[in-house]
Amino acid sequence: MDVLDLAEEIRAEATRLVWNTNIVPKGWRDIFAKPMCVLCHKLYTQIRAANRIWSTTEELVEKRKAKAQEAIDTLRDIYDLINYLATTLPVDWNRFDPLLNLMLKEEGKLKNWKDNTKIVKRK
Repeated sequence: MDVLDLAEEIRAEATRLVWNTNIVPKGWRDIFAKPMCVLCHKLYTQIRAANRIWSTTEELVEKRKAKAQEAIDTLRDIYDLINYLATTLPVDWNRFDPLLNLMLKEEGKLKNWKDNTKIVKRK
């Protein structure tokens, strides 16, 4: 599943960035590194939870869409944390380009996935 694969890549890239002492000094890890890892894990689990919902009824379609929206909201929380990091510490934005590009892709795919969720007809 493409959105889940991207979530794994985001989690790995974000973890490597925020635990790099050249980007986030050790004294700032509780403020930036740990919350980033929690948010990335939350994103991954929300996508998995949405994917587990088999949308055979209108109620399940809405539930799956709600879970997908939660993942989109978590992705925005990750953006906010990156912005907070970048405005607090002297960081080189170029170091975040790979992560931000992955996040842009993920956001588009999640929105598309959510918008295209329909009732699945059983054969």
